[in-house]
Amino acid sequence: MKIRPKDFIGINSKLFFAVVNEYQEDNHALTFLRYMKDNTGTHKLTTKKAAKIIRDIYPEFQFDSYYADIVLHGIPINLIKEIYYPEQTITRLLGAELPDNKQSDAIGIINALLAAGFKKDYMGITGSIMLDIHNENSDVDIIIYGREQFLKIRKYIKNSLDKAGINSLTQAMWKDAYERRDCALSFNEFYNHEKRKFNKFIFGNSKIDISTIPKKDEKYKESGPYKKISKDEITSIVTNDTYVYDFPARYLINHNTIKEIVSYTATYTGQARKGEKIEAAGFVEQDRNGVHRLLVGTSREAKDEYIRVID
Repeated sequence: MKIRPKDFIGINSKLFFAVVNEYQEDNHALTFLRYMKDNTGTHKLTTKKAAKIIRDIYPEFQFDSYYADIVLHGIPINLIKEIYYPEQTITRLLGAELPDNKQSDAIGIINALLAAGFKKDYMGITGSIMLDIHNENSDVDIIIYGREQFLKIRKYIKNSLDKAGINSLTQAMWKDAYERRDCALSFNEFYNHEKRKFNKFIFGNSKIDISTIPKKDEKYKESGPYKKISKDEITSIVTNDTYVYDFPARYLINHNTIKEIVSYTATYTGQARKGEKIEAAGFVEQDRNGVHRLLVGTSREAKDEYIRVID
């Protein structure tokens, strides 16, 4: 079954799970609950709230992943009836007759990218707009399929900021993004790292986020399953930044015992460049070959886990 990170799985029109890994374990999709619909509407959930809902109300979806050595939300493949694909959202929006304000902003930035020569086949929109549960404060979350295409679009955004309708985030928007992330960095640290990534901007009245899922031939070959050893904090030099915008983000480093730093948390995507010295805190994991890596972001908020450039 075609299931990729950033796709969503809907259960009973009430629970909406984000796919977090394309690997399907014991005939389960590896996911995490992100939205829940009740009598008052559809709500975006924190990691803690989502975990409690699954644990207390829907324990059939609690899944101890042997591959990732973490509790995730596993959806049995045979129960999946509805998968939301980001690329289908693009087609739906471009054909919309009466788009609302948020959808109009999404259509506007897609049309701007198309006018700049980028192809629709490489694009998708995920999150609340895909699920049609957005509001005026929602972000537009664009997925670019293919790292090479993403880097070209990122360069286009960098060169187009504050012209052609593509604008830099205001300081208030940066602070809102920081508060939503609720990460281990100070605001100044967060801002200084984020402002050089060029993966967030304003179009119309909406904050736009772009991220990438690499193509099959671009993917880094993992060697799981992984077992967590201990928590650690390390300092090292980034030796390869090819995969730092991937999902997961991956930093190859020069370290005596740890081969790489990996993060599934958007805050730490594109956080450092080749040659930079970084400090990182997270969980040391060991793969099937006995090789160690550092995982940063065992939850979306990644409390007490971080990657920061220190030189």
